[in-house]
Amino acid sequence: MSTIGATAPSQHTINYDALLSTTLFAFRPKMVDNIFKSSGFLALLRSRGAIEYQNGGERIAQPLMYEKNTTVKSYHGYEQLDTTPQDGMTTAFYPWCEIGGTIAISRLEERQNSGEAAILKLLEKKIMQTEMSIKESVNTQLICGTVSSGTFVEGNGMKDMYPLGYFLRKAKATNPTTSNVGNISAATYSWWRHRVGDFGSGGATGADFNVNVTTRSGLKTYLYRLWNFCSRGGDGSGPDIILSDQVTYETYEMALDASKQYINTDMAELGFDTVRLKGGTMLWDELVPDLHSGTTAITAGTAFMINSKFYKLVIDEQTDFVTTPFIEPENQTAKVAKVLFMGNSTVSNLRKHGVGLNIAQNIVS
Repeated sequence: MSTIGATAPSQHTINYDALLSTTLFAFRPKMVDNIFKSSGFLALLRSRGAIEYQNGGERIAQPLMYEKNTTVKSYHGYEQLDTTPQDGMTTAFYPWCEIGGTIAISRLEERQNSGEAAILKLLEKKIMQTEMSIKESVNTQLICGTVSSGTFVEGNGMKDMYPLGYFLRKAKATNPTTSNVGNISAATYSWWRHRVGDFGSGGATGADFNVNVTTRSGLKTYLYRLWNFCSRGGDGSGPDIILSDQVTYETYEMALDASKQYINTDMAELGFDTVRLKGGTMLWDELVPDLHSGTTAITAGTAFMINSKFYKLVIDEQTDFVTTPFIEPENQTAKVAKVLFMGNSTVSNLRKHGVGLNIAQNIVS
């Protein structure tokens, strides 16, 4: 706001601090919206209701149901019902992860872009830059992660969010990292294991099937088989998000009859190409890694099958890309605001998810 001195010589100073902070706060809803719209995977998560909020807490807790209620049975008349107390419930725990970025405007930039309109235009560009950087960071953390001894784990010293390859591993019955998924060991508990299909006869440990797919129709057939494996048990629902590398997506797309592709119109409006795969929407992302080879350089394709009922991006409701006021550090002639996020990806039923790996990249017919 402007203030004019009451005594000579007259002074006219403009305090941009409140203006910048208020404008940044006003930009925030659009920034958050753009972050989720600019990634096909994030956009699908949002449309499927897979973004949830939790009000703080030491960790993210996901209740699990791993056994059925054994008291359920048919009966007749005065026959007694079984009142045996039931267990079969436990909880998976996931740590909070924090992502932060800053938006800074120096006094020099203020003077070079003097005037309210010019300053706000500069701020808008800086917000856009931060928005793009956050989107890239979130997308990379959720889809790709970091490679450690051929396994995909959370990066940056385990401070990043869990990537898909952390939950959906090549060797599903063993735990190749130093920690268990959600603090529960898949090696010990068979009900805490996802589905795996090896499409190149690589013999993935514990795979539900190992085949050698060399044709488009074969790829379609075994993607359907993997989807069916993931739909077993529970409520019978199958994956509704299938995320693959580009070549695998294109190969499957070419295997479909044009009249049976069922493009997701909502995703098309956001600029993302998708096709239908049984009960799910399939799309590709350049960040999908080679799960078979354990590298980010793809030599064989990967298709993650995700059931959004049991996969959630949980966000702290008070740290959903919030923006702080602009403040001036003691030792700089600049103003800095922070953009903060706290959350993590979680799974509450691994059996309802799967991964197809070792998919040939040279299928042409």
